[in-house]
Amino acid sequence: MLNNLLLELNMQGAVAAYEKLNQTTTDKELLMIQLLEAELQHRKDKSMKRRLQQARFPVEKEWVEIDPALNPKIDFRRIEKLFDGNFLEIKQNLCFAGLQGTGKTHSLIALGRQLCRKGKTVRFYTACGLVNALEEAKHSLTLGKLMNTLLIPKLLIIDELGFVPFSENGSRLLFDVFASRYERGSIAVSTNLSFEKWVQVFGSVELTAALVDRFTHKAEIMLFEGDSVRLMQTKNKKSCLINAIKNPAC
Repeated sequence: MLNNLLLELNMQGAVAAYEKLNQTTTDKELLMIQLLEAELQHRKDKSMKRRLQQARFPVEKEWVEIDPALNPKIDFRRIEKLFDGNFLEIKQNLCFAGLQGTGKTHSLIALGRQLCRKGKTVRFYTACGLVNALEEAKHSLTLGKLMNTLLIPKLLIIDELGFVPFSENGSRLLFDVFASRYERGSIAVSTNLSFEKWVQVFGSVELTAALVDRFTHKAEIMLFEGDSVRLMQTKNKKSCLINAIKNPAC
């Protein structure tokens, strides 16, 4: 009877736990508490999975996969402190700046995934992907809808800013995103360029200055100095292959 009621109420977590708990728990009140706890955990897990899916991370990257010893100049402990999500409450921006291959994207994805687990909404874009989406939305007369959507997540991640310059129209559209979220929601950017070189991406000196002024007003800047981890891994693989060829018996 109770199991049927749980099914009718669509309490899938409680239903999944019912058979085992009903066999091991004789106290009826305790049984109900445990069933409700199972349902609550089920809903939390489901919401977390939905947030991770809606964030649209390109790959699954976790913090434990980062080896701080590879680039000791990077203050990974400072980055890890962001995992509590407190910076989101004060609408603080983040900028991960440095050379390619030093872990900027990995760190942003790991941070975003952890925030999703803590109940925060996150949306990931590459800079080019976001500009393309904005230009397509403008062409299809749905720009207003997209702009409203970009205001929803607690954290908007814009990865790889600086790799490709934008058109004048694309630059203005991206500026509008930064301006609309100013003091309303956090933006986290990864870039291979210092701020004075952002004009290479946005074209207009005036627009770039206005964008940087808004973005850096309440921003925490993390420098990623060191060697490319990907390059180090490639060299290690090549070295292992050479050793294997020289010592086939090993």
